[in-house]
Amino acid sequence: MEDVWVAGGAGLVPVPGAVAVEASQAVWHGAGTPVRVVADAGVFLAVAGDCRVSQGELRAGLEAVRAGRWTDLTRWPGSYWVVAQSADRTFVAGDLAGVRGLFVAQTSRGLAWASRAQTLAGALGTGPDLGLLAAQIVAGDDHWPERSLFERVRVVPGGYGLLVTAGAYELVDVRGLGGERTFREGAEPVGAALWEAIEGYAAADEQVSADLSGGLDSSTVVLTAAERRPVRAVTYGGPLSDQEDLLFAARVAELAGAEHIVSEGGPQTWHFSARPQAATYGPVLSAATAGLDADYLAPAAGFSSVHLTGHGGDVVLESSSAAFVALVQRGEHRRAKEQVTAWARRRNCAPGPVWRAVREAARPGWRGVALDCAATSVRAGRAAVAPQVWGWCRIGPAVSWLTPRGRATVARLLAESADAHPAVDAGEWEDWAALRFNGQTARDEMPLYTALRVRPVHPFLDSTVVRACLSIPAHERRKTGMYKPLLAAARPDLPLWLTGRRSKGNFTPLLIAGMRTNRHMLAQMILSSPLTESGLIDPGEVTGALNTAASGDARAPLAALDQFFAASWWLSDHHAEITGGARC
Repeated sequence: MEDVWVAGGAGLVPVPGAVAVEASQAVWHGAGTPVRVVADAGVFLAVAGDCRVSQGELRAGLEAVRAGRWTDLTRWPGSYWVVAQSADRTFVAGDLAGVRGLFVAQTSRGLAWASRAQTLAGALGTGPDLGLLAAQIVAGDDHWPERSLFERVRVVPGGYGLLVTAGAYELVDVRGLGGERTFREGAEPVGAALWEAIEGYAAADEQVSADLSGGLDSSTVVLTAAERRPVRAVTYGGPLSDQEDLLFAARVAELAGAEHIVSEGGPQTWHFSARPQAATYGPVLSAATAGLDADYLAPAAGFSSVHLTGHGGDVVLESSSAAFVALVQRGEHRRAKEQVTAWARRRNCAPGPVWRAVREAARPGWRGVALDCAATSVRAGRAAVAPQVWGWCRIGPAVSWLTPRGRATVARLLAESADAHPAVDAGEWEDWAALRFNGQTARDEMPLYTALRVRPVHPFLDSTVVRACLSIPAHERRKTGMYKPLLAAARPDLPLWLTGRRSKGNFTPLLIAGMRTNRHMLAQMILSSPLTESGLIDPGEVTGALNTAASGDARAPLAALDQFFAASWWLSDHHAEITGGARC
C-alpha cells in the first residue's frame, strides 16, 4: 500500500517520484494519491484523498473558488486535501482534525507547502527542534499549535486553510461550525454524520477489516459497517489484555455477524519489544507498540483497501473538565458548581479546592497567567501543585529531568506561548487541542500501518462528523456520571448494553511489562538520545524514573517516559525521514 501526500508552491522542487497535478501551477502529489481535478476559465480545483463527492458537485465548487468561499470546499464527506487556484491566489486545506495535515515554509526560492513536514525540512536543510520536543514532554503539546517539530517549518493548524497571495500566506479559519446546538438539537445530526462516514468508507470495497477493542467507538464502527459489507474484526488478546474488553468485543462481533479474530498476545507484544518497521512522521506512542500492532493486525494485512478504526471518538463525543471552566466563563456559575461538586465527589475529592481552581482558570486572561506561572515553575525545576481538574497548563514530573539549560529553554517557550494567544473559551480550546492531537497521531503513524499493509480510516475524525459533534459545545457534551452520552442519543439503534458501558480497559500492564523486560535497551536509548546528548535532559534522572516504572511503583511517570522514548526513537530516524526531500 502506497503512502499519499501533496505538496506545492514556487519554493519547492518536487521530490523524486512526484506527479504534477494537471492544469495546476506548481502542485505535486505522490504516485499512489487519488486526485480528482476540474478546471474552467483559469480556475482550478483539485481534491486528493478520500473525497466522496460527485463530479458535478466538484465542478460546482469552481464557483466557490471564484467567490473565495473557502470553507465550502472543506464540507464534502470524507478525508481529503483541497487545492484551489484562481488568478493570483492559491488556497490549500486539509481536514479539520489534521489527519490530512499541512505545513508551510519560506525557502530561498519562495513559499512552499506540503502535507509532510520533513519534505519542507529537506528543502530548508533544517533538523528537529529539540527544545520544543523537551517542552512537549514536560508541559504538553497544545501550547504551540503553529510550530512543527522541524526548525523553520510552520504548522497549518487543523480547522484552518492556507491562502497564498503574491508569495505570502495567511491562515483562513474554515472550522465553519455555525451556531451552537444544544445536546438535544445536535444528537440527530451527529448520528447522521457518523452513519454516513462509516458507511462511506465501508462501501469502498467488497469487504472491510476493522479494529474491535470492545469499547464504544470501535464497536459502533463495526456494527454500522457490518450493515453494508462483510467485516473482519481484529482484537488484541493475550494474558495482559483487559478481559472485560474481550467479552464486549466478542458480543459485538456476534451481533454484527462479523468474522472475529483475537490475537494471542505474549511477550513479543509488550511495549518496546519490537522495533518499528518504518520511520514515523513524528513521535508517536504507537512506535512502542509495534509488536502489538503487528500481532493483532496480521489478519487485516492486505485484506481490504480500508481498515476502519474508532480513533478520535473520545474527543468528539466527549469533553474534558475544561467544560466546567467554560461554564464559568459564560456566567453559568450555579450549573458549573453543581457539576464540579458531583465530579469531585465521584472521585472522593473535596469540592472546595476544585471549585476554586475552576473559578481561577475562568478569570479573564488567565491562560497567559497560567503559562507564565508554569514558566516560573520550570525555571525552579518543580512541578506545579494543582487539583485533579483541568487547567490551562500542567507541568508534569518530567520537569525534574531538565538540566539548567533545559529549564531555561522550556521556560522561554512557555513564556512565548503566553504572549501569543488571546483569551479563549476553555472548552473550545481544549476540544480543538485534543482533536488536533488525535489527528496528528493518525497522520504521523501512517508509515507504521503502511509497513503492515493496512490502510486505516477514521470516521470519527471526518470533518462532517467533527462539525456535527463540536457544534455542541463542550459543556453540553459532558454529563457528569455518564460516559459518552452523545453516542447513545445520536445512535439510539445501538444496544443499551453497549452504550451503557461505563469503563474501558487500557494497555498500562503491557507498558510496565515492556519497560521491565526491555529496561537495558531503554537505558541505552536514554544515554544515546539527542535530548540528553544535547544537554537538555539529565539521563540519570530519566534512568531513575525508568527503574521506578520497571519495579511497578504506581508513582512512576509512565506517560512522560512513554513520550520520551517515542521522541528518542523518532529522532534516531529523522535523517532517513528527511532524505529525499527537495532542496532549495
